Amino acid sequence: LALACDFACNPEGVVRTAAEQLGSFPVFVKPCSQGSSVGVAKANNILELAEGLTEAFKMDSKVLVEEFIDGHEVECAVLGNEHPQASTVGEIAPTQEFYTFDAKYKDESSRLYIPAHITGEQLETVRQDALRVYTALGCRGLSRVDFFVTHDGGEVVFNELNAIPGFTSISMYPKLFDYEGIRYPELLDRLISLALEEHHG
Repeated sequence: LALACDFACNPEGVVRTAAEQLGSFPVFVKPCSQGSSVGVAKANNILELAEGLTEAFKMDSKVLVEEFIDGHEVECAVLGNEHPQASTVGEIAPTQEFYTFDAKYKDESSRLYIPAHITGEQLETVRQDALRVYTALGCRGLSRVDFFVTHDGGEVVFNELNAIPGFTSISMYPKLFDYEGIRYPELLDRLISLALEEHHG
């Protein structure tokens, strides 16, 4: 995690520290408060890392620098308050180098697979881990929990939790619950009920 005040005072030091702590390239640079991959950059060397940080700090005062994980990018939708339920697991297969804003909303060649192209055991591990993350963070209503399943070894690695996941007709969250038989109108009704339950509770 890098802060804007530190970067403004000592950009070279922040870049050097990030590179040393992660140990190898490529890495990903992400503004903490953005969504839909806005401001995300893949850095293959220290120069690209400096460029990525410079652009990310134009959008946020906090920026994450994360190691690259070679694996299936998978997502699990979670719904509920005290007793959440997890959907099946979906997989994103972008044709671009990574799942950029354009890949999400403009590039129709990107593919979503429901269920994800991983083993049944891995699917269940992702679902159970998604519930554990959701509960541990005290989430309510809905969230989407994202993971990688590594190509080498099949390890399930938690990536991030999206507290306000996309909810358009092409978004993964409603598609995952549609696969479970919960259509869009019913999903909206359940979310409203969960909000009222949480508010009155």
